[in-house]
Amino acid sequence: MKNKNATVVIFWILSALIVAGLAGYIRWHALTTLNVDYDEDDYLRAAQQFTTIFRTGDWQALKDTNYRPEHPPLAKIVFGISLLPLPERPLIPDRPTSAGPNQYLPKDLLRNARITSAVFGTLTAALVALVNPIGGFFLAIHAFTTKYVSQVMLEALPALTSFLTALFYVKWKKRKGKGTGWLLLSGLFLGLTAASKYVYCVVGVAILVDWIIDAANKREARKIIVPIFFWGVFSVLIFFAANPYFWADPIGRLKETLLYYSSYSTTASEVTSAGYPFWQPLVYLFSTPKAWQPDAILVALDPLITLFAIVGFKRQMQKQSLYPIWVIVALVFLFIYPVKWPQYIVILTAPLCITAGEGAKTLILDPVSRWFAKMRSSKNSSRTHESQDTKAALPWLVPGFTIFLVFTILPLIFQIGVSFTNFNSISIKDGFEGGIFREVFGGIAGRIKPVITDFPFREKTVGYIGVNAYPTVLNFLTDNGFLFFDLFWTITSVAVQTLLGLIVALLLWQKNVFFKKGWEILFILPWAIPEMIGALMWVNVFAPETGWLSLGVSQFGGSFPFAFLNGWQDSSSMRLLVLLIAGVWYGFPFMMLAASAGLKLLPKEVYDAAAIDGANSVNIFRWITWPMLLPLLIPAVIVRSIFAFNQFYLFQVFQTGESTMAGLSYNFFNPSGYFINGQFAISAVINVITVGFLILFVSLLNKWNRTSEGVTYA
Repeated sequence: MKNKNATVVIFWILSALIVAGLAGYIRWHALTTLNVDYDEDDYLRAAQQFTTIFRTGDWQALKDTNYRPEHPPLAKIVFGISLLPLPERPLIPDRPTSAGPNQYLPKDLLRNARITSAVFGTLTAALVALVNPIGGFFLAIHAFTTKYVSQVMLEALPALTSFLTALFYVKWKKRKGKGTGWLLLSGLFLGLTAASKYVYCVVGVAILVDWIIDAANKREARKIIVPIFFWGVFSVLIFFAANPYFWADPIGRLKETLLYYSSYSTTASEVTSAGYPFWQPLVYLFSTPKAWQPDAILVALDPLITLFAIVGFKRQMQKQSLYPIWVIVALVFLFIYPVKWPQYIVILTAPLCITAGEGAKTLILDPVSRWFAKMRSSKNSSRTHESQDTKAALPWLVPGFTIFLVFTILPLIFQIGVSFTNFNSISIKDGFEGGIFREVFGGIAGRIKPVITDFPFREKTVGYIGVNAYPTVLNFLTDNGFLFFDLFWTITSVAVQTLLGLIVALLLWQKNVFFKKGWEILFILPWAIPEMIGALMWVNVFAPETGWLSLGVSQFGGSFPFAFLNGWQDSSSMRLLVLLIAGVWYGFPFMMLAASAGLKLLPKEVYDAAAIDGANSVNIFRWITWPMLLPLLIPAVIVRSIFAFNQFYLFQVFQTGESTMAGLSYNFFNPSGYFINGQFAISAVINVITVGFLILFVSLLNKWNRTSEGVTYA
């Protein structure tokens, strides 16, 4: 037993060391390559001021020194310490917050301060690896985290201390409330987090939420009041102790800081002119900063890490709920907070990567281990029996397989073939005279080497380029937010359609509903209208100058119904709301029909038993209706999700700037459009990527809900 424990300890230590080496290498490359960014001159100037204080020994000046006082001084003090070994330089000029990056900072000061950030970032990744080795690996390569913990920014230190806050709380939690030292350490690092950068204190809110939920489940709510109080008070004391700028006037200067945040987030020109929508943090999570400076970012897999985190969310909640709760609390804060700068997502990348580690286990490690176990335990007799069953069923499968092959597989193969070429509107003659097959088969056979060609493709003859277009197109889709918006639109619109369809179905399911059949026909009507016609109808309502809404507001003023939507085209959030109104109107009837059909199939005996037991309507829905209806509803959700992911006419008609990948593919394909037109090969690449994502989505949804197992009550 001791040898086994020693092996586990060695494994965790080696994992942390490997992750630290990887994170250190990636961050070293970034800090030596990245251009100077916004705010680096401000924090380097602040560091110089503290360096001067340390050299002169004028400790009283600590109480009145805090350049850029909207942020506490601890991280700036640490930067100041890092500059002590270097020769003194002239103080970096004071510039407004709206000024561009100062590209003429002293290189030695910049490097020392960046190294300090990178060291903290590397330590964070190593500590995450002690919790989850795959999560530590993900944090080591996370591109946005790499960028902002490798520059003179305030992110690296509070990212480390906030994770230590969570780590020691989890240690205390595992000891079931015993070991006060772990809780004190958690409070200590929460105070240091607040003394470094306020926004990272969302970890404290996440801990409170987890603490309260855990106590409620154990029915020990009263027992947590005293520990929470002392934990919070201790954190506040540490915050003030580590914040010398507050010593002279704690309340006044804290008020000054908070008022600055309130004013800056609503009036600063750089914030208001950015015009980011509330969901902008999700755009960052589904994209990478590699397009900003490709040579500085070695690995850019942030969207994949986010997808792994979505898959692993449920599993991580069961294993250790704090980390997914931390992600949710941080996202809610970022949605509400008006300032949408990309560095703020670092407040959640540590728990995100831990959750992503569980997702990687779910999608990759567990299936592989089960496959090996199955291979070892499989017997020849079972293989023979399965083979005989397959031969018996084969004649019945041939017709369906033939249709599937002709109408699905062959077109997909053709699309994949086109995506391996530079086929475009100028080479269309050569392409359809055999150029596509010539180049694809020649390239796959190794007789033709990939040609080097620039985008947009304008060659007169088709050329084989292999898979070279896929990384570029995928980066384009992620870095410009197309992939994120497609996923965001699919999830949001289908969720609202499902909710509205379910509510209507439940209302019509009740007994003695007046004019039930008439209501059903009325609600089905939007689905009977072609999407193009429906989109044009909504454009007539919402057209900026000539639509019914605009004309109504101009005549009747703000009292006109839905007047708040007037001017929707100037706001990203309002544009989404208008698109959702049209999309949900078109899609919810299908979900209503699916829910109504499912409700009619539910066994009445179960409801009779629930009525005898005295269950109320809420409990009946929660424990009976919803669990039995969900497997019947999931196939409809999948169908609507496929339609939403490929939604085309709505976005083409509204021309809001947002688009699904189906619309983007069409715009690349269209030979006479206003876009980069006639790029048939790029359109094919987008189509293949779309099919891949849809296959993955359907597989995950089926696996999550186990719809393939069927039901016995319908």
